[in-house]
Amino acid sequence: MEENAAAYQSLDAALAEIERTLEQMLTLARLSATDLNLDRDALQRTLERLQKKIDHIADAIEDGSKSENLHPSS
Repeated sequence: MEENAAAYQSLDAALAEIERTLEQMLTLARLSATDLNLDRDALQRTLERLQKKIDHIADAIEDGSKSENLHPSS
């Protein structure tokens, strides 16, 4: 039971990090829409870095759910 609780706490933390990252991306998109003097190449690189961060977290969640058997029953 404690192992499952720890796994779900870890999952919750990972999802919270994804949410924070998405909020950063939304902020950058809004800034891009309003600031004409923005370095668009730098913005694109930052968005790509944030997307890779989300992908990395999602991969870790998927790998962890396979090893911890966190997939819901079908």
